[in-house]
Amino acid sequence: MKKYIFLGYCSLAFCTLISAQNSAVKFKKIKELGGIEEYLYEPNGMSVLLLQDNASPVATVQIVYRVGSKHEVLGNTGSTHLLEHLMFKGTPTFNKKSGSTITDVLQNTGAQLNATTWYDRTNYYQTLPSDKIALALQIEADRMRNSLLLKEDKDAEMTVVRNEFERGENNPNSVLSKEIWSTAYIAHPYHHSTIGWKSDIENAPIEVLRNFYNTYYWPDNATLTIIGDFKKEKVFDMIDTYFGKITKAPHKMPQPYTEEPQQFGPRKIIIKKPGELGVVYKAYKIPGALHQDLPALIILSDIISAGPSAVLNKTFVDSRMGIYAFSDPASYQDAGLFTIGVGFPMSTTHEDIDKKLNEVVAQIQKSGVTQEEINRVVAKISAQTILSRDGSGVIASSLTEAIAVGDWTDYVNSVERLKKVTPADVLRAAQKYLVEDQSTTGYFIPKQSGSNADQAVGSAPNFTADNGPFYYRDGNHLHTEETVVPDKTLNLNIFTDNTNYSAGDSKSASPYKREKVAGIDVVSVHSSAKDFVTVQGSISLGNFKNETPNAMISSLTTEMLSRGTLLNDKFKFSEKLQKLGVDISVRATSAKINIGFKCLKKDLDQVVALLAEELRQPLFDKTEFEQVKQQFTGNIQQALNDPSERGSIALTQSIYQKGNPNYELNVEEELANIQKATLDEVKSFHKKYFGPASMHLVIVGDTEGANLNTALKKYFKNWNGGLSESLKSEVMNKAAGKTQVITIAEKPSAELLLGQYTGLKRADADYLPFYIGNYTLGAGFAGRLMQTVRDNDGLTYSIGSNMAGINSTGGYWYLNASFNPSLFQKGLDATIVQVDKWVKDGITKEELENKKANLIGSFKVGMSTTGGTAGTILNFLELGFAPEYVEQFPKDIEKVTLQQVNDAIKKYIQLDKMIVIKSGSLNQDGQPLK
Repeated sequence: MKKYIFLGYCSLAFCTLISAQNSAVKFKKIKELGGIEEYLYEPNGMSVLLLQDNASPVATVQIVYRVGSKHEVLGNTGSTHLLEHLMFKGTPTFNKKSGSTITDVLQNTGAQLNATTWYDRTNYYQTLPSDKIALALQIEADRMRNSLLLKEDKDAEMTVVRNEFERGENNPNSVLSKEIWSTAYIAHPYHHSTIGWKSDIENAPIEVLRNFYNTYYWPDNATLTIIGDFKKEKVFDMIDTYFGKITKAPHKMPQPYTEEPQQFGPRKIIIKKPGELGVVYKAYKIPGALHQDLPALIILSDIISAGPSAVLNKTFVDSRMGIYAFSDPASYQDAGLFTIGVGFPMSTTHEDIDKKLNEVVAQIQKSGVTQEEINRVVAKISAQTILSRDGSGVIASSLTEAIAVGDWTDYVNSVERLKKVTPADVLRAAQKYLVEDQSTTGYFIPKQSGSNADQAVGSAPNFTADNGPFYYRDGNHLHTEETVVPDKTLNLNIFTDNTNYSAGDSKSASPYKREKVAGIDVVSVHSSAKDFVTVQGSISLGNFKNETPNAMISSLTTEMLSRGTLLNDKFKFSEKLQKLGVDISVRATSAKINIGFKCLKKDLDQVVALLAEELRQPLFDKTEFEQVKQQFTGNIQQALNDPSERGSIALTQSIYQKGNPNYELNVEEELANIQKATLDEVKSFHKKYFGPASMHLVIVGDTEGANLNTALKKYFKNWNGGLSESLKSEVMNKAAGKTQVITIAEKPSAELLLGQYTGLKRADADYLPFYIGNYTLGAGFAGRLMQTVRDNDGLTYSIGSNMAGINSTGGYWYLNASFNPSLFQKGLDATIVQVDKWVKDGITKEELENKKANLIGSFKVGMSTTGGTAGTILNFLELGFAPEYVEQFPKDIEKVTLQQVNDAIKKYIQLDKMIVIKSGSLNQDGQPLK
């Protein structure tokens, strides 16, 4: 019997080998560069790119179709993007009726998935556990030719896409950029934005979308990319299995042939909408991405805009004419725009900014740039190219753009192209392309300022289930959303008790090396990353938020750290970092200072020296301080016209009393705090809170020989100070239940926020069950809210729910959605239906198991990058847990029971205590402004 089984196994293995060999002969190798292999799948002409890395059990599967918004014509703009949305609606195999939607099936593996549409291409991707590659390939092959594309799905998704369009219209810079492109290119289809014109979105017939699909969604118009953990022979077999039945397109792919006519003089547009800052854009026509002049223009853009020594920053920001300045050589397959932009306070005129921009361009065309400047940019980009290749998803994203412009090898060769650029090349490109007669200038002129003044507030809303559906009834008739609520999302590093977890009695060596170095808690983790490391850290601020009369001091202090040190002024300090391709981030939150950077392993000693210099010896120059205050003022003022920001502030103020660390100040209060802040306060804050007492650092990557500890001992020697105290907070939550309307004119997308106090902390026993319950309701495409209010009802582009609050304080739960003002009440009603059902009925056993698999899988996928691993471990350390908890987290997820989840939902969510915030172009009755 044993012999028989052995022979059977050998036969099976032999057949499998033969099958794989038969599949492999169908793949013709085209070229190999930078570890990436290109193949042609000869049965149907599909291109295949493979990049193998078996260090982590994660892979990204992506398919790029060479069709984008440039393939659209008048009347069907936005069709490519709307079709992208419909491609998630299903096939005969994967669909809602069968309970196996594309998003459900993929997210239940822990996959990170999405799709994007751009001018020259559309891509679909998923990063997932590598044992699920076959599933990803099955889905992509199925929807390549079998997508349902039903009219009822299109009708529901149209309002979703329209809301996405409307959300973009809320942003002044987005509006101005769109108008610039439509004015600069009058004939070429880059004229219209990818999302299309609103009327086309609303009226596109399903037949147009089906025609687009049947015209361009064929294997010979696609590039399949697989990056990560796989074996090539098995991948060949899987591709052949799922794509082998699909033929080449029965026609040649239509391509746009319109050429942009010559421009005979400068063009100018003016946009007048509500806002806080004036904006001027000057855009010059440039050739496509693979043109020989593009590397020179890329270098020119970096030289004039990146870092304190850049001419745009010196001209506008240092002089305090502007709040920000930038340049962007956006280039696509056919053409692009070299855009220079300045945002400025209204004490400056648009004409003055425009004139000064012309002077800057004239000076560039006269003097050019130096070889030293070019060398610095090339060194920076070379380093950043290596540093960016961290995780299969990031690599796939970069490859997408190279595929889109017509040559995937540009992903590998782009730095070599930059290295060949000379000062003469840059000067010639500036003189050739930055020409006034080929320019388009745009002014954004703010019509009026927003206000954070008190809004009318009503009593708690009554949610009543009369005859089934809920409706909203406000007894007092006094009323007072994705643009996303400012990031309050909690990491998945969740604990069920306060016990310090360790690896226990395991005899195997821990991969997490932890020790005190120069008083700093340091954890080192070696990963598969080659030649680079990521470092993330934090310093606790203890009870700063409770004790300070001016909460802006922490952010002002961290901003000042990069404005020069006692050893190097801001120009020299910035140039040293630029040469290394490194950005040291030091930023303040209410509870801590966050520190982070990524660098080449060989440069770690230099970067740690600069970090120590920044943290220990800031210059705190008075002139720089006044400049920082102006920039903060300009940036924060923009929140006055932002429905999302205003809604978020109102929600925390409705939940907490002033003085609670989770309470957010009005925009006017923050602006007043900036104005009254003094440099002495900044110096005192730095002296008190900066030090190793509560500092953690986590290094992940190619750590062998990196010698972080040696560098820390050298540069942080004798550094003292900091606080080790924990944040203490009395609850100070307000009585729940009220409605508030925040009216902001001319915002086509309004924000809804629902919320209430839960009091949950990370260490609470109910935290993990409630987290899973909330995840079922409002997390990602597979959350109930997205599948109903968005997918079924078509009322919003984005809706979700989450838990928020500083770790050691009583937290809160909130729900956020965006709606067209005319659909706002309908959206609110539909949302409440789902929340009520969630509270009353809880979640199902099947949902619990799916969400557990989703959470555990996504946790592992998130740990596949150096940044993901470093951030996860840092969160553990901040809460007093050992880094080995990485191994325990999935087990804690598995232990949660259905009863625990449903009990937690009922315990913490009560509809009669719900706070409702409506923010946008709504009147005090919650109706659309006329």
